[in-house]
Amino acid sequence: MDEHERLRLEHEQAAQLLRTLTETRFRLLAFIPTLSAAAVALSSGGRPGVELFAIGILGLSATLGILVYELRNSQIARIAAARARLVEESLLPHGPLNVERPESMPRLFGLLATWHGRGVALVYGAALAGWGYLTGWGLLRAAGVGEARAWGLAIGALAGLLVFAEIERIERDTEGTSG
Repeated sequence: MDEHERLRLEHEQAAQLLRTLTETRFRLLAFIPTLSAAAVALSSGGRPGVELFAIGILGLSATLGILVYELRNSQIARIAAARARLVEESLLPHGPLNVERPESMPRLFGLLATWHGRGVALVYGAALAGWGYLTGWGLLRAAGVGEARAWGLAIGALAGLLVFAEIERIERDTEGTSG
């Protein structure tokens, strides 16, 4: 196999890996908020606090596990994209096909800058806020704390904001180093 053929094969493998990771990401980004919202809504009835807490912890743990998987896949995707760009530079006389990101990002309603990390942060922040709400409410209800539902809502909202901020920080840090 000559060098050109080896590079072409390497590029095909990197592109296939990127396609697979992208498909997985879109499936998870559709599945996670839907499942979380449905579970929180269906669990919120007259269930005992211990049951709410148990369901919340299960959902919280599973969603955190999937988030860790997503963040690792994002890192792998950035590495594969960088490698594909490098191979394209060797293969294509006029430079790589992958276009660099524009310097300015589109803004939603003129305010919120849009980028991959922010979308991931919004989805997982919202899902984990729901699970945090259910977990906090269940724990406080089981402990006999007054206004347990309202406090659970505050706990969930705080958890969602913290998760949002942390995912954005991670995504910005890793994007800046390898993208």
